[in-house]
Amino acid sequence: MMILTEGKLGIFSAKTAVCLVRYCPAEVVCILDSKAARSGKPLEALIGIGRGVPIVSSVREGLQHTPTQLVIGIAPVGGQLPAPWRRIVVQAIGAGLDIVNGLHFVLQDDPELAALARKKKVRLFDVRVPPPDLGVVEDKLRRLSQRRIAVVGSDCSVGKMLTAVELDRGLRERGWDSEFVATGQTGIMIAGSGIAVDHVLSDYVNGAAERLCWERRKRQVVVVEGQGSVYHPAYSGVTVGLLHGSMPHGMVYVHAPARRKMSHYDQFDLPPITQAIQLTEDLTRPVFPAKVLAVSLNTVGMSDAEVERAVRDTESQTGLPACDPIRHGIGKLLDAVSKILPKPAR
Repeated sequence: MMILTEGKLGIFSAKTAVCLVRYCPAEVVCILDSKAARSGKPLEALIGIGRGVPIVSSVREGLQHTPTQLVIGIAPVGGQLPAPWRRIVVQAIGAGLDIVNGLHFVLQDDPELAALARKKKVRLFDVRVPPPDLGVVEDKLRRLSQRRIAVVGSDCSVGKMLTAVELDRGLRERGWDSEFVATGQTGIMIAGSGIAVDHVLSDYVNGAAERLCWERRKRQVVVVEGQGSVYHPAYSGVTVGLLHGSMPHGMVYVHAPARRKMSHYDQFDLPPITQAIQLTEDLTRPVFPAKVLAVSLNTVGMSDAEVERAVRDTESQTGLPACDPIRHGIGKLLDAVSKILPKPAR
């Protein structure tokens, strides 16, 4: 795949691209970003991973690396296709590349792009488009032997998907029959399945979460990717819908200790972590009570000393184990989660 980040390449500004580089490295042949290419810096210097993956300035240059698809590598607020990118998408279709799109903007609904795709016999994959037959929640999960772990967080773009993927991998390595449940566009690209719940009618969000877990009812454990936060002014509805629909037995809380304001909404302060965790637990209580079991920290940009202090302070304030799964590994989180799980399947 060639991943398009034109002018947006960065850990938070191109979250989809960064996660695909991290979790699908064998499939990424290049990054398309003329601004980043002009900087002369390698990808690893810009996002911390991706050694050896070239950055190209154009579709034509990218074709030298023989991609079969162009993947839109950002997820901006509102989910619309940036106007300057339309030309790039047209060029990619003209070159015979399939397009993988995680935006709210639906390529197949665009007459020009859809007609060009038909002419060139390429496919447009609109990852966020939900199944057509979703409905309201039916309370089907309560009596399952399956154990469900929800990954929740203090804000958007804080590491919930990364934590969920790492937690699922760790559980499987320790012998549990576990599966990562993708609820966002990037997770779906990594897992190959899921439902982007932020593109679902509000009445059906809970039902979509329930359906994802029910379809995996034979799994011993499922790890449900979280979205937004329960108090985010824009995305709280999706967050609470996921919690009520998936009925988790326990939660892992993701937090960026250096962050003070809500993502994209600087007029709102982030509440103290203890207050935020309590609110999250309170919201589960009427439907299916669950406790936060551990805290996953996102310490991007922090020094080693700052990270040590953040871990110490978080554990002191919450009484819960805390770590950064990238810096420290997933061990602390696995130990905490395993306390509420049955014995591993193997």
